[in-house]
Parts: sequence; structure tokens; C-alpha cells
Amino acid sequence: MDRLSSLDESFLDLDQSGPSLAVGSVVGIEGKAPTVAKLRSFFAERIPSMPSFSQRFVPSRTKFMRGKWIDATPDLTHHITQRKLKSGGSIDAVVSEIIEIPMDLDRPLWDVTMITGYATNEWTMVIRIHHAIADGQGATVLLGQLIDLDPGGNVRLTDAIKAMVAPRSVKAETDSGGRVEATAAKLAKVAEKSMRLTGMFISTLPDTVRSALMFLPQDRLDSLTGDVSAKRIWASGRYPLTEIKAAKRSLKKVTINDIVMAAVAVGFTDLLRARGEDPEGRTLRTVMPTSLRRDLKTNNQVGLLPLPVPLGDIPPMDRIREIKKETKHSKKSTLPLIGDQIRRSTEKLIPAPVEEAVVQMVAGKTEYMAETLVTNVPGPQFPMYLNGEEIASSKPIIPIEGQFRIIVGITSFGDYLNIGVTGDGENAPDVDVLVAGIERGLAEIVEYASENKAKSKQKQTAAALAQAKKRKARESQSKK
Repeated sequence: MDRLSSLDESFLDLDQSGPSLAVGSVVGIEGKAPTVAKLRSFFAERIPSMPSFSQRFVPSRTKFMRGKWIDATPDLTHHITQRKLKSGGSIDAVVSEIIEIPMDLDRPLWDVTMITGYATNEWTMVIRIHHAIADGQGATVLLGQLIDLDPGGNVRLTDAIKAMVAPRSVKAETDSGGRVEATAAKLAKVAEKSMRLTGMFISTLPDTVRSALMFLPQDRLDSLTGDVSAKRIWASGRYPLTEIKAAKRSLKKVTINDIVMAAVAVGFTDLLRARGEDPEGRTLRTVMPTSLRRDLKTNNQVGLLPLPVPLGDIPPMDRIREIKKETKHSKKSTLPLIGDQIRRSTEKLIPAPVEEAVVQMVAGKTEYMAETLVTNVPGPQFPMYLNGEEIASSKPIIPIEGQFRIIVGITSFGDYLNIGVTGDGENAPDVDVLVAGIERGLAEIVEYASENKAKSKQKQTAAALAQAKKRKARESQSKK
């Protein structure tokens, strides 16, 4: 039995009623859809290597400690179901319905829905995992047991991840002197790390304070936050990743994340305008998850960093420069590390009811700290397979938390940047406008980069012609 961390259980504390706080993915798979019985058989083979899929949550009997995961055999007829659409039916609409469904806390906290019928040579698998089980990276490690790197299923994605990040093993010494030396070396490394962390904290203190101040209550864009209903809407989109990478190379010293966040700003600009609000001169206060992962366990190991992005009609490069400047400060901030250390140090001291009360209080005030959450996770750009069939796409499902009415999930997969936006179905039914705006923002940056590259080539050509002309003139002069 594994007891939950305070961070893991906080997602259950927030999951009082209505839609579950579940992360997930909408996976498009090429080929003819299998029967639901065959898919259940495939999961039955893989679940033994996925302990979280055979555990359920049990709260503490004393109520003063955090709950535990206990073994529970999943009923695959409950966890894996099928939805059939008419030809050309909307997958986004079905996903919107699925993410509204609360998970049964008396069962393992995951489910899979097959969506078929909309096409003859493709089907979709919607998979959800409660956030108490895993964060985004943890979900990748966990679900990697279902995904293969070859059609024959010889190498699983999780095994490949572990092979890439596995620490080098220290060769054990057989004699006592060797063991003493090894112990001394380890102690020296601990001391060195402590000094390095202290130095890092001092050197990054201005950026850490800056990040902390961004979480203080400020004026907000009212329609983006507030009370959240039990209705959900999910909209998706995608954009060619090759074009974004070409733009990154052309603009120089610009990251894909800079481009993505600039496009998100364009999307929110379009959304607010469509709602009759003026975005000019406004700043969207976003928070972005940042990994604090120490190992390959699938639980939550994540912190949050603030990243303000400018809205309104701004030249693409000006917006990117502003975002790049803010990102630089956020990356230097040690605020997530400090918060994580405080949580780890106090989670065994603070009674669970107190933790739950604090979580509920903070969740009710998120609208004063930020206006939305944006995740941008790089994914694999190589072929992957599920049950022998190639995966065509993977779009993220990120749950609404606190008083955020819109959450933006973005991930790269294969040849595309995939967008999945979750909205409050009553207060943000227009998230399709946001998705279209993000795609427009990406196209705007790609076009700007292309024009910039063309101008640069023209300058280089003109400079080369000028040099050739000068060289020819010198040669002509020397002959005289």
C-alpha cells in the first residue's frame, strides 16, 4: 500500500463533485478499429506492468493522515467502453461529453473510450487518468507501457525512456577501504550539491522574488476566471511542426516555447475581441507547469511558474521578445523548488484536514493569482504503435482547476504541434475561437519568419554583388 503525497491528494481534495480532475490524451490510430473485446484483451496483457491501473484510493480512517492506494482488480467492461459515431461525426463533441463524467472513487481512477465510425481507416482512443495518479510527464511514463516503438511490440516507450535517463550505476568496491572511499565521495558530493544550491538561490533571488510577486492579487480579465460550472467543452487543432521549426531557425535565439506562447497570446486576443472586450494594452497572466521530477515514478512532481504574455495587436517579433524576456526571469526563479521543499518538509507534520482546508482556500482564489494555465510538452517525433497499429496523433486533455475557466494544452507529436483546450461549457463555450486564434498566431509567426528569411537572403545577395563589383573594380584598376 502506498500513501499519497500531499500534492497527489490535493487533486482529490479538489475533486469534490462534478467532472474529475483527470489528465489524458485523445489518440488517433491508423487502420481498422479493433473490437472492444480485443482492446480489453490488449489492456489485460499490459496492465500488470502498470500498477496504478490496479489500485484504488482509500481515505485514512483517522482522517489525520493522507489516504492510500490499495490493490484492486479493474473491471475492464467498466473501464473500457465504446462510442460509435456517424461518418464525419465530431470527435471534439464526444470528448467534451467524456471529460464531464466523474470517476468512481471506489474503482481504479482511469478509463478508456473507443470512438469509431467517423472514418473507415482510423479510430480514436480517449484515455483519462486522474491527476492524483500522475502529472503530464508521469502519465507519459505510465502510458508508455501501452505504446510500442515497433509494430511487433518488442520495445515499449517506457523502457526506452528509462534507458535514456537511467543514472550510471556506481561500481561497488569489494574491499572495506573501497567502501569507505565511496562513502566519503558521496558525502563530498552532498556537500558540494548543498553549496551549489545555496549559491544558485542567492544568485537567482531577484528572479525568484519577481516570480513570487506575480502571484499577488492583481486586476484580472473578468471573463476568463470566476465560478466554474459542471459543464465542459473541449476543442482541438494542430499546426505543421516542420514550419514552426523552420521559423525557429530563421528567427535565431528563439525557442519553440517562445513561438507557442506568442501564438497563445494571439488566440486570447481574438477570444476577448470576439467577446466584445478590449485586449489592447492588456497582459494575460498565465502559469506554466515546470517539472521537479527526481525519478521515474509516475506521481506528481511538478511546480508552477508565472509567465505574463502581452495581448493586443503587436508585431510578432516584439511580442516574442517580450515573452522571451519574461521566460528568462521565470527559468532563473527557484520559487517552484522552494515550494516543493516546503511541501516535502511539512507534509508529515501537517494533519490531512488542515492540508485539505488550505487547498480548498487556495483553489477558491486562483482567479486573483493568474487567468489561465498553459502546458507545452515536447513529444516524440518518431513512429509509435498501439497494439500493432501506428499512432497518427495525440492531443492533450488538461482538466480545469480552481477558478480558471480555460486551460490550454499543447504538445508536439510526430509532424504536428497538437492543441487541446478545455473550457467551462457554460462560461467559455467559445474555446474554438481560441484554438483558431492560436493557429492564426502560429501562421502569422511562420509568415513573418519566412519574409524575414527572404529579406536576409536579399541582403546577403546584394552584399555579395557589391563585393563582387568592388573586387572587379580593383582588378580593373590594377591592370591599368
